[in-house]
Amino acid sequence: MLLQLLVNGLISGCGYALVALGFALIYGTTKTFHFAHGAVYTLSAYFLYTFYNLWKFPLSLAIVLSLFLTAIIGILVDELIYLPLDKKGSSPLIRMLSSLGLYIIMINFVAMIYGNETKVLNPSIQPTYHIGSLILTRIQAVIFLFSVLLFILLILFLRKMKAGMMIRAARDNSRLLSVVGINPRRIRWLVFSLGSLLAGIASLLNGLDVGIDPNIGMPVFLNGAVAVIIGGVGMIEGSILGALLLGILQSLVIWKFSARWQDTMTFILLILFLLFRPQGFLGVRRRIEEAST
Repeated sequence: MLLQLLVNGLISGCGYALVALGFALIYGTTKTFHFAHGAVYTLSAYFLYTFYNLWKFPLSLAIVLSLFLTAIIGILVDELIYLPLDKKGSSPLIRMLSSLGLYIIMINFVAMIYGNETKVLNPSIQPTYHIGSLILTRIQAVIFLFSVLLFILLILFLRKMKAGMMIRAARDNSRLLSVVGINPRRIRWLVFSLGSLLAGIASLLNGLDVGIDPNIGMPVFLNGAVAVIIGGVGMIEGSILGALLLGILQSLVIWKFSARWQDTMTFILLILFLLFRPQGFLGVRRRIEEAST
């Protein structure tokens, strides 16, 4: 029983990690607390529902179209909301509140179009795999294996590819990009499209597993944001570790108490890290002057 819960928590943590990585890329580059990331997560699942369940497209085509639109939505959020605010010199608080307002607008739009009831993306019975006492559905196995593959590819992309190095440079000092002839706006397009794609992939995988409703985005986003903080802001590996830890701890809370205590545990953990290790698992302490640049 305990081993099954731990594995379930690990799979949940993989979904949190994908969302956390997308949020970390966007926040690290733009310094915007991107609440609308949760709405992008929700929209991606409803794109798949539209293409696959309503319009009867083949699943593979529906997934490709959904992820393409998800990336476009991410870029549009930046172009229509964040960039104009940046040009006006808006503070991080103003950008964060604007992002929260955009999340509310987008989620209410989804609820108005599709209703608030839960939608089932994959009504068929999932085949299961038995590994000793463990039981995994096919989609759970796909979530785990595909997430691990994406973690590896993203780390290699950021460390080895030229575009990934430019993203890291923008995270460290975006002002220097234009000096060396790199258009910062294109880096933002790349960051928002890639970050939104990661959230979209997590949304589609989770939606195919348990279904969707308009409110699925915010809980997953908050868990992803907490994972980034406890793992270490700016540390890709730390975000992954933080997300996996959250998933496992939430499963243990369900086992010992009930599902109602999951969020309580998550934010207790966040507060403890902020008090005793604000730099997170893998982060390092920085001087105030360095953190402000």
